[in-house]
Amino acid sequence: MQEVQQVKFNGDLILTTEQLAEFYGTTSRRIQENFKRNKDKFIEGKHFYLVANDLLKQFKDQYAKSGLVNEHVSSLYLWTKRGASRHSKMLGTDQAWDMFDELEENYFNPKQFALPTSPREIARLALQANEETNQRLDSVEGDVKDLKENQVIPNPE
Repeated sequence: MQEVQQVKFNGDLILTTEQLAEFYGTTSRRIQENFKRNKDKFIEGKHFYLVANDLLKQFKDQYAKSGLVNEHVSSLYLWTKRGASRHSKMLGTDQAWDMFDELEENYFNPKQFALPTSPREIARLALQANEETNQRLDSVEGDVKDLKENQVIPNPE
């Protein structure tokens, strides 16, 4: 999955309707229609946020250069992880299911680099780094040996 800038609203990672449509291989209109037909299955603040008026202006100002928001919209739906999941279920396409898995793994729950905590893990990483260094050193020594044996150096007379 391509790297997507994480956007937060009200403490939640969110996606716009346009982003969902793009990821799920459909149109914004279809996302909107599915939402209208199933509005009773969505809870504001849990599955989505409806942003308008001053909040929309603040959101637009904050993400003006990101291209997330059309400057002419008067309201905007922002979808949480749970809302994005419901849309993938409603669409039911393989692409929507596959992409939701990708979003869940890489956008909503990015893997963090974990520092080693045990002495055993630290020792294992140090040995691994030492072995990689030794392999690079062996390669350089081989190149130097090859140059010494095969390079012709002219006599400066």
